[in-house]
Amino acid sequence: MGVLQRFERRLEGIFEGTFARVFKSELQPVEVASAVQREMDERAAIVAQGRTLVPNDFVVELSGTDRERLEVYADSLGQELSKLARDYATEQGYSFVGPVRVHFQTEDDLQTGRFRIRSGVIRGSTVESGEIRQPVSDQPRGNQQHGQPRLLISPGGAVQNTSPAGQGQQQSFELNAQVTLLGRGTDCDLRLVDNGVSRHHAEIRVEDDEAVLVDLGSTNGTFVNGQQVKRARLVDGTRVSLGRTTMTFRRD
Repeated sequence: MGVLQRFERRLEGIFEGTFARVFKSELQPVEVASAVQREMDERAAIVAQGRTLVPNDFVVELSGTDRERLEVYADSLGQELSKLARDYATEQGYSFVGPVRVHFQTEDDLQTGRFRIRSGVIRGSTVESGEIRQPVSDQPRGNQQHGQPRLLISPGGAVQNTSPAGQGQQQSFELNAQVTLLGRGTDCDLRLVDNGVSRHHAEIRVEDDEAVLVDLGSTNGTFVNGQQVKRARLVDGTRVSLGRTTMTFRRD
């Protein structure tokens, strides 16, 4: 089964036909998915022997009518299009320098059923030796909103320092997306430079008042408070370990 076919199958499972009813024959998600693939092919650039770089940040421009109809489904569709882009990159041997993200934007000059895609190469955040290295384009994460879910990265990665001094040295990564992919791959939302971490190791899903950590079939396992888990609900103070990297989930 090809990448597009798997994409359609997942949409059928998620939306159970409601997406098709909303968009009727005017705009089909598979057309957008095909356009994302074409954008990757057309902008692919060989940067080194055996490495072809493609865009990782996509903006889908829609008419006001289509954007309004899409509102309820935008987050879920964006996640599925991002997964499609990652799957296609694996199939074609493409590389990313940051997490794959798909956004939707209204453009007044577009008619109903018409769309355009813009793309760019945007570096993501990386954790190495307990230090978060953020791209210059990112906004500082130092001032969190009250209750904003986040991960505190422990200094040194492998050992959590619970002393007041150690707490002061911890760095924070806000979980401001519905799904945050953790792993060693450059396409992860939070990339962990750790040989004990799989390329796509785990993900954190945040919905309303609940955050859930899901292991993605990692080689060395995902641990919550010292216990290996496949899936676990995160509460304030939960300790998460991937490889030699230790993080603490916080939600005030």
